[in-house]
Amino acid sequence: MTDDEFLAAFDSCTLPKPLWTHEAHVRLAWLCLDRIPFDSALAHVRTGIPKYNHSLGNTTGYHDTVTVAFLKIIAAKRTLGESFEDFRNTNPDVFSKARPVLLSYYSKAVLESEEARAGFVEADVGALPEEV
Repeated sequence: MTDDEFLAAFDSCTLPKPLWTHEAHVRLAWLCLDRIPFDSALAHVRTGIPKYNHSLGNTTGYHDTVTVAFLKIIAAKRTLGESFEDFRNTNPDVFSKARPVLLSYYSKAVLESEEARAGFVEADVGALPEEV
């Protein structure tokens, strides 16, 4: 599936559920950051993921702190002009389903809190990268 097809399927909530993996979340963030400024990318992902999840009947799966943190981390790790495949190859920590990259910034207690799920909570272990 091309990048344009992926984004269109996500935005129209027609992306097949089996394709909505952790890597697909990263791809969504990476593509948005590649095409639009950080604030717009964040807004698109923050509204799009709950909308898509809801279309699948999932009303509790969205985690705002994880979403914002990953966008900041991905934005900081991206290199201008690199492909998504290159990004994947040079950043395996971002693609691990266990999300170890988040533990450099957050304690498990904070990540597992209802407050962090409902809205963005600042990192308590290390400072997140600044938006670019």
